[in-house]
Amino acid sequence: MTKMRLLSKTLLASLVAVASQGAFASAFQLHETSTSGLGRAYAGDAAIADDASVVASNPALMTFFKRPEISVGGIYVNPNIDLTGTFGSVDAGHKNIATKELVPYIYTVYPINDRFSVGGGVNVNYGLATEFDNGYNAGPFAGKTDLTTLNFNLSGAYRITNNFSIGAGLNAVYADAVVERRLGAVSLTNPVFSALGLNNSTLWHKLEGDVWGYGWNVGAVYEFNENNRIGVAYHSHVSLDFDGKYTTDIPTALWPALNIKGGNGDGSLTLPLPAYWEVAGYHRVLPKFAVTYSVKRTEWSRFQELYAHRGGQGLFQKDENFSDTTRIALGFIYDVDDKLTLRAGVAHDESAVSKGYHSISIPDTDRTWYTLGATYRFTPNLSVDAGFAFIKGKNLTFTESQNGISGTFDSKSTATLYGLGLNYRF
Repeated sequence: MTKMRLLSKTLLASLVAVASQGAFASAFQLHETSTSGLGRAYAGDAAIADDASVVASNPALMTFFKRPEISVGGIYVNPNIDLTGTFGSVDAGHKNIATKELVPYIYTVYPINDRFSVGGGVNVNYGLATEFDNGYNAGPFAGKTDLTTLNFNLSGAYRITNNFSIGAGLNAVYADAVVERRLGAVSLTNPVFSALGLNNSTLWHKLEGDVWGYGWNVGAVYEFNENNRIGVAYHSHVSLDFDGKYTTDIPTALWPALNIKGGNGDGSLTLPLPAYWEVAGYHRVLPKFAVTYSVKRTEWSRFQELYAHRGGQGLFQKDENFSDTTRIALGFIYDVDDKLTLRAGVAHDESAVSKGYHSISIPDTDRTWYTLGATYRFTPNLSVDAGFAFIKGKNLTFTESQNGISGTFDSKSTATLYGLGLNYRF
């Protein structure tokens, strides 16, 4: 297993003072668990049993399935994040800092009998991806930042009464990270740098590694009647305890001047993935028309500081001061006929980054979602989901400072998401 070394203040601040603008979610949490959910802005996820993706949202909903079912698909994220600004006296603007990504998923539900069901799935629940040119002037603040987690879930659900169901699951989370930072315009500040052949693209820091973490989730659903129900779901926090590898192309003699502590070697850091809960509702107000809604609270306040160490000896401590976030979503479902269902939704997603802690590695901001979607049933057992979202981020102006250097930036962000999924009932 590749290991991960986390030592430099500049590098680690870039890794975890982050937000997944690549997927446009609160901090680096992703909502893209299904294509059917995308069409209604994930409103009502903890109360709707459209397909087997309930494994990722609320396992109690598995009791709604009478036959085994599988759902597979992906959501293509096309972000557009542009920066303007200065780093010292040089230009630090950059276009399209976030990379295009595919967020895949696969789920299955298997009813054992009328009351008990089991299920499992794999999805991407946290992640970020930004990439700047190797010669970018503000290279110490941002370069390549890539964090991906895969969540492997195994769940069970039981219908206690005709109206009330509960469910629980275990989660194994695999995380992989690569972070690179380069000298940028810092190479111009000292003639010794150029004399040694150092320039904007010289690798200052690189860390890479992977790790496993573990958690759990629970849920419940209450049906007032066949047209009205509410659901509640809770997902525990997961601690990712990285131990790994760090490298640099900076000559040894310059390590003290560039805050490289100890050079190439091993180190450790814990990255906490937050717990979150959701309350959701589903109400069929007309024979062909339903309204859905969700309130989702993510406990980012657990992430108050970043602490790196080697063998128990502290290497640095950095305040992060993340705040809890709330996501509010409203969705609409219209059944045109037995074959076609249409969806629409709107949502507001809060930023987890407090004022004064923004970073250009991924400048987190409040976001508004506008979504459309549809399901077409080729047969009673085979259906296809399609979804689209336009996400508008709030414009930001902020100053970022590290190790005595600073830059002032403006960021503008939008994204379009395209989802396609296939469902089959056996």
